[in-house]
Amino acid sequence: MIHTTWFNPHFVSPHTDVLANSTLQANQWNLLERAESNTGYISVLENLDAGYRVLRCDHSLLGGEWLITDERRRQGITASEPIYSVFEILEAVRLVETPNNSAPDNEKSALVVGLGIGTAPKALVAHGIDTTVVELDPKVHEYATKYFDLPPNHVAVLEDAVSWVQNASTSATKQYDYIIHDVFTGGAEPLPLFTESFLGNLRSLLKPDGVVAVNYAGDLADSSTKQIINTINLAFDRQCRMFRDTEQSSEQSSEAEATDFLNMVIFCKNAADGKLEFRAPVEADYLGTVSRRHYLAPKKELELKFPTEEEMQEESVQTLTVDNLTEFEKKQIESAKRHWKIMRLVVPDFVWELW
Repeated sequence: MIHTTWFNPHFVSPHTDVLANSTLQANQWNLLERAESNTGYISVLENLDAGYRVLRCDHSLLGGEWLITDERRRQGITASEPIYSVFEILEAVRLVETPNNSAPDNEKSALVVGLGIGTAPKALVAHGIDTTVVELDPKVHEYATKYFDLPPNHVAVLEDAVSWVQNASTSATKQYDYIIHDVFTGGAEPLPLFTESFLGNLRSLLKPDGVVAVNYAGDLADSSTKQIINTINLAFDRQCRMFRDTEQSSEQSSEAEATDFLNMVIFCKNAADGKLEFRAPVEADYLGTVSRRHYLAPKKELELKFPTEEEMQEESVQTLTVDNLTEFEKKQIESAKRHWKIMRLVVPDFVWELW
């Protein structure tokens, strides 16, 4: 017992943090803080060589930001920039053309389900939008505030999103202009947050001309990914468009291309009034950042097609429901293995094993 608490770097304590950092810092990494929480092992780490900070939950990264160094200031970077473009693409929910586009941001409201490091909710707050964040893990919220500058002027709901959304949809006390659905999808996503019933309840929280953006990670060749994408599309009466966050690398091998694990953002309108279109961004949309100029507006060349009705008829299951959750959970094993391998390319093995 004494050996575990004093010499094991995986045991969380001030002493073992120092022990872990003795190896990490020798390799240009630094552990800032960590804790066991209700969703898993949560920690914050910096890469001192590349100059970025990340938030981890078990074997997945919830997000990260580039540190503002002298070199980056010389490049014109003076504000926080995320290391993953997908979180800025989610902000394009504000760019979707609606009859309410002319209303100022400070008269609008947003609901964010899933916090991560808080890139999207920070932007919504910066635009003056009344923002509510629903996050299950209090440590994720604490670290997003402490290490990633999540501002205090938002409503934080530290509860299970399924029950909160169900209760909110029943009471119908508030509806939102924008909803961002961005939950952990590291090969072991919280499937109840992608069911027909949850998405239906979520849609009821949108204003009649409201817009939702959903982040999902998976391989479109997998039946489970197609089924979840189809569930989202049908939940909003096919009033949706879907984009990948980056181009597929031309250097990928044929084997890698056959298993293209990617981040996708799905934008859907509540109103069935024609094709979903985006307005062009203006200077204020960029919030003084360089990366938003490149990634905020979804790119036509990165648009993806939804599975057709004919394709889905070939699947044994076409949508995710509460009744078939168990069947979907079994399919997560292979996806989780694939994501595990990807994460080992993003961060070296020894770092995962120490922090």
